[in-house]
Amino acid sequence: MLLTMFGFASVARAETTVPTTAPGPVAPGPVAPGPVAPDPSLAKDGYTLAGFRGSLLYLRDTDDDYRLYLQGRAHLDFYSFFGPGVSDTALKPTLFVRRVRPELSGEFFHRWWFMIAGDFGATAIDNPRGTNEVAAAAPGMTPTADSGRYASAQTTKFSAAPTDVFLNFRATKWLNIQTGQFDAPFTMENRTSEKWGTPFMERSLTVRDVAVPTQKQMGVMLWGEAFKILNYSIGLFDGEGQNRPNVDGKGDLFARVYVMPLASRKDAFKNLEFGASVRQGSRDQQYVNYDVPALTTQGQYAFWTPTYTSSSGLTHIIYSGTQQGVAAEARIPFGLVDFTGEAVYIDKGTREAADGMQASASTRHGSLRGYSYYLAFGYWPLGNRDINGTPGVQNMPHIDFDKPDPAHAGRALQLLVKWEQVRLNYASARHSGSADAKNADGDIRVDAISLGANYWLTKHLRLSVNYIANLFPDSAPVTASPAGGPVQSATQRAQAPGNTLAAGVNDDARSHAHVLHEALARVAVAF
Repeated sequence: MLLTMFGFASVARAETTVPTTAPGPVAPGPVAPGPVAPDPSLAKDGYTLAGFRGSLLYLRDTDDDYRLYLQGRAHLDFYSFFGPGVSDTALKPTLFVRRVRPELSGEFFHRWWFMIAGDFGATAIDNPRGTNEVAAAAPGMTPTADSGRYASAQTTKFSAAPTDVFLNFRATKWLNIQTGQFDAPFTMENRTSEKWGTPFMERSLTVRDVAVPTQKQMGVMLWGEAFKILNYSIGLFDGEGQNRPNVDGKGDLFARVYVMPLASRKDAFKNLEFGASVRQGSRDQQYVNYDVPALTTQGQYAFWTPTYTSSSGLTHIIYSGTQQGVAAEARIPFGLVDFTGEAVYIDKGTREAADGMQASASTRHGSLRGYSYYLAFGYWPLGNRDINGTPGVQNMPHIDFDKPDPAHAGRALQLLVKWEQVRLNYASARHSGSADAKNADGDIRVDAISLGANYWLTKHLRLSVNYIANLFPDSAPVTASPAGGPVQSATQRAQAPGNTLAAGVNDDARSHAHVLHEALARVAVAF
C-alpha cells in the first residue's frame, strides 16, 4: 500500500514537472467580439473630418454640426493705357496686386451660415504729376481746382478693409435672412462675385458707375428661391456703402427678382433668365457730407469727378434728398453662346458745398439722373460653359455628403465682346436754388466697346485679358488752348485723359482727344 501511494505520488510529481523543452503552438479558441473603436479621422457619416470636396476645403466636427470652409482669392493685374495725350499723363503701364482676400466661411446646425472676408493689397498711388492714375479715385485723394492734378507726394497707399461680413439663417429654401455687409441686390452683375463669375475683369460702367457705385451695402435682407424658377431678394440697408456707417438715420430699400422659366431643362437653356431691380432711399443734407463717387473706367481712370472750381472756389457735389433707380436684366444662353444685357435708370438727389463747408446748408439742390446699359456676347469654344456657376446667383457655400463628389471641371475658354453706353445729366439746381455762373451742369456721355478672353486651367486658376475703347464724344478741356479752341460745355462733361493736360504740354491732344484705350490682364486664383 505504501508502495502504491509512493508510486502515485511519483506519477503526480512527474506530471507537474516543468518540461525541459518549449511547448508547441496552441490553437486559438473562440474570442468574444469587443466594441470597435471609432475612427477619429471620420465623421459619423463615414466621410473625413477634413478634406477637399465640391471645390471646397473643409473642416468639421464628428457630428457634422459645425463646418469651416477655408476660401480666398488673389488677383494680380496688369494695366496699360494708350490714346491721344495719354503718354503725357500719369497713366502708365503697371503691374499691381488688385485683390488679396482671405475668406473664412462656414455653417452650423445646417441652418446658419457666416462669412468673414477682407481685402489686403496696394490700392492707390499718389502722384503730383497729373490725373487719374491707377485707382486715383480712391477715397482720400482730392483733386486741386480743375486741373485734375493731385496735391500729395508720390507715395504708395496700402489698405486693409472688411468686404463680405455677414450671417445668414435659412428657415427654408424660399426664406433666408441675411445680415451684415455684402453685395447689394440691385442688378445681376452686382450680385455676381468677381471671384468666380464676372466675365470681364471689372464690372461694367452700367453697374460700377450708375447702378451701385459702392457695390456693397450694410443691412438686412430676405431672399430665397421658389419652385426652382422664382428668385427674390429684398432688404433694408444703410445706403452709405462699404464700411461706412449710417450717418443720417435713413435707409435704402433694395430689391431684385428674377425668373428662370426653363430651369428643369438639361441643356444651356436651363439658365435662361429675366429679372428686374429697384432701389429707393434718401439722404439728409444736415448729416451727409461725403462726395458723390467719381465715375471711372474699368482701368480706374476717372472721367468725371464730383468736384469743380465754381465762383466760390473748389466745390463738392454731395448726395442729398431722394435716391432712386430701376434696372432690368436678361441672359439668354444657347449652346456654346450667351447673350447678356442690363439697363439702369437712376435719379439721385444732390447738393453743392464749398470746400471745407460740406456740413453747411446748401443754397441749391439738384440731381444726377439718366440711364446706362450694356449688351454682351459670350462664346465658349473650349471646355465647360459657365465653369464657375450662373451669373447673378450667390448661394451659401455647402457640401452635400449624400451626393457623389462632382468631377472637377477641366480647362475652359470664353471669348467676349461688349457694348455699353452711359447717358447721365447733372443739374446742380434742378430742385431748388440757382446754378453757379461757373457750374458743372451738363451731360456725361460715354461709349465703350470691350473685348475679352478668359482661360481656366482649372476652376481655381483663371487667366484674363481685356481691351476697352472708351469714347468720350465732344469732350474738351476746361479752358481753351490755343485761344478760340474747344472748351468744355454742358453738352459733354466727361473728359478723355488728353483733355486734362496743362496748356502747352500737348495742345492738340488737349483740344481733340476723345478716346482712352485700356489693355488689362489678370492672373486670378480662387478657392
